[in-house]
Amino acid sequence: MTNEILKPETKEQLKNYVSEIERLNSKKDQLQAEIREVFDSAKSKGFDVKNIREIIKLRKRDKQEMVHSEEVREFYKDILIEL
Repeated sequence: MTNEILKPETKEQLKNYVSEIERLNSKKDQLQAEIREVFDSAKSKGFDVKNIREIIKLRKRDKQEMVHSEEVREFYKDILIEL
């Protein structure tokens, strides 16, 4: 690869990769700031942000997997309550 780095097209390609990654990182930072603002707004209205985050995680999961996890959690809760 070191020999290829000397080629102008390879240098340009590398420059393009770096520029694209920087652009995407900038977008990511902007999106994260917007997400923080939404959470802050929800918190200021009295919503429990921790639980909102948990719901978002659950919604990302497969429906069947979510149902199974909930069943296991309920099972564990029932056992622990009996102790």
